[in-house]
Amino acid sequence: MNSRPLARTASPATALLLAAILTACQPQDPALTLDQAFASLDVDAFLEHMNTLSSDAMAGRRPGTAGYDAAAAYVAREAQAAGLEPGGANGTYLQPIRFRRAGLGSQGATLTVGSQVLAHGTDFSVSPRVTEARTQLRAPLVFLGYGISAADLGYDDYDGVEVAGKLAVVLSGAPDGFGSLERTVLSHGKTVEAELIARGAAGIIRVQPDGARLVSGGRTGYLVPGEPVADVFSSEELSGSVTVPERIAAAWVATAGHDLNELRARIASGRPSSFDLDVEGRFEAWYDHEEFESANVAARLPGSDRELRDEHLVVTAHLDHLGTGAPLNGDSIFNGTLDNASGSAAILTLAATLARMERPRRSILFLWVTAEESGMLGSEYFARFPTLESGRIVANQNMDGVMGMIAAATDVLAFGYEHSNLSEAVDFAVARTGNPVSPDPTPEENLFVRSDQYAFVRQGIPAIWVQAGRTSVDPAIDAQGELDRWIVERYHKPTDDTAQPVDLRGVRSELENNLLVTVHIANEMGDVRWDPGSFLGRRWGGG
Repeated sequence: MNSRPLARTASPATALLLAAILTACQPQDPALTLDQAFASLDVDAFLEHMNTLSSDAMAGRRPGTAGYDAAAAYVAREAQAAGLEPGGANGTYLQPIRFRRAGLGSQGATLTVGSQVLAHGTDFSVSPRVTEARTQLRAPLVFLGYGISAADLGYDDYDGVEVAGKLAVVLSGAPDGFGSLERTVLSHGKTVEAELIARGAAGIIRVQPDGARLVSGGRTGYLVPGEPVADVFSSEELSGSVTVPERIAAAWVATAGHDLNELRARIASGRPSSFDLDVEGRFEAWYDHEEFESANVAARLPGSDRELRDEHLVVTAHLDHLGTGAPLNGDSIFNGTLDNASGSAAILTLAATLARMERPRRSILFLWVTAEESGMLGSEYFARFPTLESGRIVANQNMDGVMGMIAAATDVLAFGYEHSNLSEAVDFAVARTGNPVSPDPTPEENLFVRSDQYAFVRQGIPAIWVQAGRTSVDPAIDAQGELDRWIVERYHKPTDDTAQPVDLRGVRSELENNLLVTVHIANEMGDVRWDPGSFLGRRWGGG
């Protein structure tokens, strides 16, 4: 009988070793120089990523849906294919986050102040609690002006009053003498609530103009990792949050012997006027909760410098959008092509290019965040609970919308330029591309505190956001006008889809500028620091 020797199968460990040896023996492509990387930026790859992420198959990438999960899986695969290490939790590319949506329950809410019983929907509305199914609150009221504490600006609504255990009645706004940025930051709901929480307040009663709608809308928040929900009641959320029209607050203030209009004029002029209202409030509400999970996607390019590799530049873009909603011309999918499949595609493209260069001196962590549209929750979660096994975050570079898609520009905007020495990286890019930095054309909008970089700023981390400017390459095109038209016709609408025109010159220019900024921060900069005159640096960076 003829016989043949049986083939011997290598063990898995041996197979992996052989594969590693064979890979090591293969000729490696030489690392790209900066000039080569600059020339090789792949706009076609950018378009493929953007169109895939904003296709109908992703169903608008709403967190907690199969569409978002598909987008996250796509980004993780592409990051791995580019040679990036996992940068998420437990050796993966994902950082899962538990979220909870809260709404007012069917049992509703009641609010009584002194002997006055207020009617829900007519006299007050409720902001639901994420961490609790029911609120039962009894506390005295204190009038607290704007609820602002800003010693560096010579203003403090808390001076001379105690708010611990009380319901703070707060007007919207800030003193007239504040700059636009200071006004936006200090009057923001998160800033006011954080101050109240730190001082032990029981809750907040916001005052809105008469005639404005009173809506008890939903609220989404994340759950702090590793802690029972019951342990974070006092530290993460006020016990009660309601809104009343001005007529209601004016009556409370009048009973205490004051005139609300006179008080408003006084505090607007920069003279705090806070006092106890000598009346007790009783608030009760029930909330319905829905939990879901959504993940940030994180991929790491490790640094090579022994002294700098534990320092991380985090490059961010938000991956989420709005999902599906009311149809517009028969289309119910909010694809979010520019906002922000474009930014997500951009940092995928940049990551693939940077992975082919010499390893950076500092480590770079590319982060695609979830729940930006719900209040920058994914970036805030990462900034508070980073997945870094070692080291620290020294800077953030954000991309929220590749605005060059709308119109190629001869200039750039650099939000955050005046706040830290990350401006050096922008100057480096400008010197290479010849695209000068222009002043913010809409400073009153304070865009720097309205995207994911602000979550890092609030943790004391300097940040920069570079996008195309508003001076069009084509003199016949009004770039600012085109952006304004895009906002009216496409922003947060189903028409922000893959059918919209894309200026490829603008895309390339924005990729080039951001590549240069990343390279300079990772390789050339010394210590990253806030500028001495920065209000944000004083507020959040300890400067």
